[in-house]
Amino acid sequence: MNIGSLFSRHARHRPNHLAVIFEDQRLTWLEFNQSINRLANALLGMEIRKGDKVATLLPNCLELLEVYWALAKIGAVVVPLSTLLLEKAMQSLFQDSDSVLLITNSSFADQINAIKSEITAISEDRYLLTDSSDTSGYQDYHALKAAASDQEPEGIVIHPDDPFNIMYSSGTTGLPKGIDYSHPPDTGCLCNHLCRRLSYDTRNN
Repeated sequence: MNIGSLFSRHARHRPNHLAVIFEDQRLTWLEFNQSINRLANALLGMEIRKGDKVATLLPNCLELLEVYWALAKIGAVVVPLSTLLLEKAMQSLFQDSDSVLLITNSSFADQINAIKSEITAISEDRYLLTDSSDTSGYQDYHALKAAASDQEPEGIVIHPDDPFNIMYSSGTTGLPKGIDYSHPPDTGCLCNHLCRRLSYDTRNN
């Protein structure tokens, strides 16, 4: 099963049912699926393709959830990095994962700027901020989304054993190890866990 199709199916069959609650935002299946599609199409417009690795350095937020599902739809691989990492560890994981794009927010910009010259796989136009439109060296995540189509991405064939996610271990006994997850069935458990964690943290912050 292609996990990226889950929101598409719910949007068709339950378009007006509530899908996501995050802080003061409430989105139906149709609304959230359209938002996911905009991000997926924006990333395709940036030449992100099936199998490409996209790193995230984000706290719990709606954008993080969007990234997981958008990348699933286009067959790219999400690489979520811990917000507790120091610059040296960040640089190591960017290189180890072969990430070609980073989505983060302005609170991490200084750390990223300190190591940008060492992150050779990510070009200058592939750093996105979710909370700023005028930070030098970064593109505006929401502006890119707003300019993209909300229609389903087309022409992408995803197989059950295609990778979807790389999770890094804590590295308590050495360097962090990347653990690959494919589309079914373990990835479904992973995304359910992500949704539960977002819900729990939001209600307890």
